[in-house]
Amino acid sequence: MNAITLRVKDAPGFRVDASTLLPAVLASSSCNDVPRIVLQGAGERCTLGDLFSIRQVDANAPSLTIEGDAQWLDRLGANMSEGTLTVRGHAGDYAGINMIGGELHIEGNSGRFTACELQGGRVTVHGNAGDFAAGALPGDMEGMAGGVLTIHGNAGARLADRMRRGTVLVGGDAGDFAASRLVAGTVCIAGEVGAHLGYGMRRGTLLLLNPPAHIAPTFTEGGHGFGVFWLLLSRALTHESAAFATLDTRALPRRYAGDLAVDGRGELLIVKD
Repeated sequence: MNAITLRVKDAPGFRVDASTLLPAVLASSSCNDVPRIVLQGAGERCTLGDLFSIRQVDANAPSLTIEGDAQWLDRLGANMSEGTLTVRGHAGDYAGINMIGGELHIEGNSGRFTACELQGGRVTVHGNAGDFAAGALPGDMEGMAGGVLTIHGNAGARLADRMRRGTVLVGGDAGDFAASRLVAGTVCIAGEVGAHLGYGMRRGTLLLLNPPAHIAPTFTEGGHGFGVFWLLLSRALTHESAAFATLDTRALPRRYAGDLAVDGRGELLIVKD
């Protein structure tokens, strides 16, 4: 079993599909085979040896580390089921798409569709994430369906669009249409949010630390009997992200139900007045 480190030495000048760079797959490859692995680009091909300096060491568990700016690497961690993939820099679009298990850590920013249709495992972005994080691909009916996405910075528009299961934590702000068409799951945002919050929300929980500028009239305030749920949720969040570490587990947030325009039964919880 090998732990592999890829250090960027030469950007290709075109976008590259990195979906084959999975820790478990590379860990079982020989030292001679790894540099010859072919990556598909936009009408072109390249090998790992062309793009990266490669280092391999023995390890007990499969892991892959990519060092350097890799904004041109799309689909990192796609369909990953085990192991740890760490990006010490920026990542491209579709990072963590359809992940089943394992962990993906991005120490910089990630592009659009981060953790799109995530099914399991953990995706952590220490910088900002682009539009449609934890959402659905265009034309698909289901977004994120499991696992945990943590964004320590800001998230773009359409965060968690059509999400149906799992947990999304955002330490910064979120763009327009956050939690739009939410089917189920939990979305927590520590910063500010854009327009059309919870548009078409059917079920699930949307938690805000700060009040939004506008709440749609299709959300109605009220509801009781969720004290135990709040105690469990708030305690879990204080351990998941530093942005939620100061939550008062005893003070109930304001609760709204909606989106009633679609007969929605979701809940919007607002911690601060």
